[in-house]
Amino acid sequence: MNRIALPLGLAALLVSSSASAVKVPTGTDDINLNVNAFLQARYEGTFEGSAEKSLDSDFFLRRARIQVSGTAYKTLSFLIQTDNSQMGKRGSPTSVGGATNPAFVQDLLIGWTPIEDFTVEMGLLLTPTSRILGYSASGGQVQIEAPIDIIFQNLDRGFRQNGVEVRGFLVGRRIHYRAGVWEGYHSAAAVNAVAAIPATATPAVVATPAINPGGKPMIGAHVRLNLIGDETGYAFNAMYLDGKPRASIGASVQYQPRAACAAAATACSFSSGSGATGSVNDYKFFGGDAFLDWPLPGDMEFSADGGIFRWDYGDAFARTGTGYAGSLNFRAGVVGAFLSAYKYGSDSGNAHTSDRRKFAGGLTWFIKGQADKITLELNNITPGAPGNPAAIAPVASNSGFEGAASTTAIWLQGQAGF
Repeated sequence: MNRIALPLGLAALLVSSSASAVKVPTGTDDINLNVNAFLQARYEGTFEGSAEKSLDSDFFLRRARIQVSGTAYKTLSFLIQTDNSQMGKRGSPTSVGGATNPAFVQDLLIGWTPIEDFTVEMGLLLTPTSRILGYSASGGQVQIEAPIDIIFQNLDRGFRQNGVEVRGFLVGRRIHYRAGVWEGYHSAAAVNAVAAIPATATPAVVATPAINPGGKPMIGAHVRLNLIGDETGYAFNAMYLDGKPRASIGASVQYQPRAACAAAATACSFSSGSGATGSVNDYKFFGGDAFLDWPLPGDMEFSADGGIFRWDYGDAFARTGTGYAGSLNFRAGVVGAFLSAYKYGSDSGNAHTSDRRKFAGGLTWFIKGQADKITLELNNITPGAPGNPAAIAPVASNSGFEGAASTTAIWLQGQAGF
C-alpha cells in the first residue's frame, strides 16, 4: 500500500482531503474508483464598477468541476477532471448560454509508482511555477484566489500543459521534487506577410517569426526542502487544519529555447530582426518561495508564505520583470482571517502594460475543513477600470502604476466539495 501513497495525492488536486469522495464499486480490490464534485459560486461587488460608476454586482460560477480518480494494482493511478470556469461572469450572452466552450478537461493524469515515493506522471499537468502560485483551488487557500494574475507562461491553459514528469521524495522525505518536459510552444515556421485582396475579400496575413524552430519542449522543475514535516499532495495547501507543523523553502525553473511569445505568434520578443525574419528570444522563468504552517493551542493555527518570481522574455518586453506575492493566515476554530498581496512590475525601460498589484484581506468560515467554506474578501486591484464593467481589473495600462486607476471590490464565495 505504501507505493500508492504519492499518486493518491492526485485526489488533493482540487478536492480537499476533508471532502468525502463517492466510492464506486468495481468488484475487485485491485481497482479503486472515486468520484468527487467541486463547486464554487461567487459574488463580486465592485465599487464604481458599473457604467454609471455605482456598485457593479456580478454573480457567476467560478468553478464547477467533476473529478474521477483511482488506483489500479497498487502501482497505477489516474485522474480526469472537467471544469466550467467563470460561467456567467459579467453576465454576457457568450458567458452564459452561448458559451462556445462551456466545459472542458482541466486535468488528466496517468501515474505509475514502481517504488515508494517515486511516481512518473503523464497527461495534462500543472506546470512548475511556485508553491504560492499553484495552490489547490479548494484544499489550499484561505484567501479566495491564489495570485494567478502574475503567472506569465508563454503558453498554457489554466497553468496546465501536456507533458511528462517525475515526482517524489529524497532523503527521508526531506527533499520534494517534480521535474519534467512540457509541450510549451510547438515548433512553427515563419510566415511572410501578405496584403489583403479587397476584390476577393481575402484578409491580410500578418508576418510571424519561426517559433521554437528546433522543436524543443519546455523543461521545468520544482524542488522543495522540507524543514519541518512534509507534503505529499499533487497541489499544496496554504493551511492544512490537521494539527501538524510544516515549514519549507523551494525553487522553480522553466526554459524553452526561442519560444518567448505571449500566447500568440504575433506577440513575440525578438533578439534580432522582426516579423518573418526575426529571431525569437528564449523563454525563461525562475522563482523561489518559503512556507510555514504552525498549529497553536486551543484549536488555532497560523500560516504564512512569500515568494519572488522572475519572468524573462528578453529585453524591451512587458513580460520581462519581477513579481512578488505573499499571505498571512490565522485560524481560531472554524473562523479564519487573512491578508494577502501580489505585485508584478516590468523592468525599467520596458513597456508596463502587464504591471499589476493587489491587496486583499478577509474572513473565512470553515464549515467542513477546506472542502466546504464561505469566504468574504475586500480587495484593491491596480490597474483597474472604473466605469467599465466588461473589464474591471486587472487591465493593461501603458504607464504601469503611474497614474493608473484602481478598483476596490467585495468578493463573497461559497464552496462545496464532496
